[in-house]
Amino acid sequence: MSNPPVNVLVVDDDRAIQRLLADLLTQQGFGVTLERDGEWALKTFEAKPFDLVLLDLLLPGINGYEVARKLRESAKGRAVPIVMISGVYKNALHRKEAIERYGASAFIEKPFKLQSLTDALHQALGEKFPAPPEAPAPSASSDETATDALAGEEAIQEGALVEKSARASGHQGIRGDFDKKPFPEVLAEIYRWKATGALLLRREKVKKIVYFREGIPQFIKSNLLSECLGRVLVKERMISEAECEESLRRMKASRRQQGTVLVEMGCISPHNLAYALNLQLRAKLFDVFFWKSGDYAFDPRASVPPEVVNLELTCAQAIYEGIRRAYDPERVAAALGDASELFVHPFEDPLYALQEVSLGEEEHELLAKVNGRRRVSELRRLGILSPLDTDRLLYAMRCAQVVSLGNTPAVGDSEGLFSVSQSGPHLIPSLPVPPPHSPLTPPPLPISGGGPRRHTVPFSGVDTGPMQMVDIQEITSRLSNHPELSGPMHRQDEDESIVRERLAGRAAALRKMDHFEVLGVPRHATEDQIAQSYLVMARENHPDRLAGSASAEIRELASQIYERIAVAHHTLKDPAEKARYLGQIASGAKPEQVGQDVGKILSAEGKFQRGEELLRQEKFTEAERLFAEAVELYPQEGEFHAYLGWARFQQSPQSPQAAETALGSLKKAIELNPKSERTYVFSGYVYKAQGKTDLAQQHFEKAVQANPGCMEALKELSILNWAARLGARR
Repeated sequence: MSNPPVNVLVVDDDRAIQRLLADLLTQQGFGVTLERDGEWALKTFEAKPFDLVLLDLLLPGINGYEVARKLRESAKGRAVPIVMISGVYKNALHRKEAIERYGASAFIEKPFKLQSLTDALHQALGEKFPAPPEAPAPSASSDETATDALAGEEAIQEGALVEKSARASGHQGIRGDFDKKPFPEVLAEIYRWKATGALLLRREKVKKIVYFREGIPQFIKSNLLSECLGRVLVKERMISEAECEESLRRMKASRRQQGTVLVEMGCISPHNLAYALNLQLRAKLFDVFFWKSGDYAFDPRASVPPEVVNLELTCAQAIYEGIRRAYDPERVAAALGDASELFVHPFEDPLYALQEVSLGEEEHELLAKVNGRRRVSELRRLGILSPLDTDRLLYAMRCAQVVSLGNTPAVGDSEGLFSVSQSGPHLIPSLPVPPPHSPLTPPPLPISGGGPRRHTVPFSGVDTGPMQMVDIQEITSRLSNHPELSGPMHRQDEDESIVRERLAGRAAALRKMDHFEVLGVPRHATEDQIAQSYLVMARENHPDRLAGSASAEIRELASQIYERIAVAHHTLKDPAEKARYLGQIASGAKPEQVGQDVGKILSAEGKFQRGEELLRQEKFTEAERLFAEAVELYPQEGEFHAYLGWARFQQSPQSPQAAETALGSLKKAIELNPKSERTYVFSGYVYKAQGKTDLAQQHFEKAVQANPGCMEALKELSILNWAARLGARR
């Protein structure tokens, strides 16, 4: 008989920290529920049973102290252990207040070691601390029956799409069998190609399609109904089977998405919906690592459909996590071969060696020992990881080309790539941060208008809380008006705007630097100083450090910056090339320029910002002209198309022709960047103005998936839902 689940509510608004904590706690046997703000955390706590609360103190809305106070005032939360974490409140007074006033079991400062957190949870839970979960049976999901009571219409349609795509696949160029090339090595090969397209996977009746963009897996579709959203939510104990069945009933009646219905029912928060959709994609992908047989076919001609939620994994992360989950001792031994006496080297190209892997403390410690002079057998004997986990890590890193194995040791005393600036688990930040005092750090760029980009329009009578219902008269009034000045007038994902401006600033700074300034070294720097500076710069500016949802403009800027650093290093590492370059500088030659595309991006960004300012002033015609010029300069940026469409619509919101023209630009924006909630909200308002409420609802739902905190979309969904109910009663 299995032990009852031990459920933890994690409350933290940092997505990277959430992912780290969720992975750690799940591996240790906990059931995990994530929330990003205090209000939803309190609602979720009242709705579900929890054995412990892991609470960050700095939260949007009400802070962690207030959450703890309200928990302690409720009968249900009076005795529940609370472990507080904070990266801001860090002195003895805060620790004392947390423990004495709010009854915290522990107070942990960020950044923290994972072992410290585990120790705190052990102390708080005592004998209730769960035993490690049993390893999953290989491909257990694949053996389930084709029918599943928890599968909704979305899962059925997805399965039909995969079956149709599998039958239509006739591309003969890149095919193979998993018994000859296992799945991790297939992923690594696609990453080396930087390929975009679709990978069809087949094993008996099971078929899946993994879509890639520039070598990174984006999302995966499956014909297994057992991998539907409802099954994942029930399996993770985020909802009950009864709640899942009720949501399916309501979904069929209203033709809305299951996730949106569950949010409306109060079963999950919008943030937990986004987490669950990501978890579902990972479950589909990691299942394939269990496959020992089957075949694959990669089609580079296949277009990548726009999807709001993606895997948010680098290729190296996917490979390591899949191997760690699925490879038993026999499979690891067969994959790694007789490698005991081989030397482990950092891969020669830092673009691969410094990929983002998000390793734990022990894995980082072991990887730091890789210097080309230690054999596999020596790394096993260090005891940092078990021999099995050491082999899993080495096989995964070899697949991803982070390390290589060779018969001869490295020459020299260098500690290797992985010993530079390594300090604990490496979380993927939402923007690449340069090292302190780096010459790539420009002064902060001003944001137009001196503050956050915001176009505000009052939502009269609408409560600001999530999913709050409004008065029927308000609904009727809102539905009868065209949104001439309404809509998403607040840029929800400010982070992407900041990232783009910061990268553009760095690119502009690079245009004026010589190679020495790029690497931050003097002209008399030694080869070792140049190499060490390059490794730091290459790691901190590696394109993998961007979020998986980064736009085309951001990806291009990051790639150009990385390439500029690599060119500087390539020139200066060779004494002869360095001497030649010094001669060029002495003769008055201008510094190496970054690619031509960067100049276009910088010019396009300037026009876009001026267009935003005009949009705030309701000068729609002038704004449209600038947005159109930005699109002409850099047509790969989805946001430029989105704002162009919105400006066109705002000029004549009651014109069917203007609406169709605007929707053309918005559809292009979604194709280029399916993760931007602004585009979906713009589209939702245009469809609503046309009276196409079903399409408006679909786009508002996607806006919430892209950003669970998108209040405009949540309010519009609430309005549309009440209007539908009102119409049904009539």
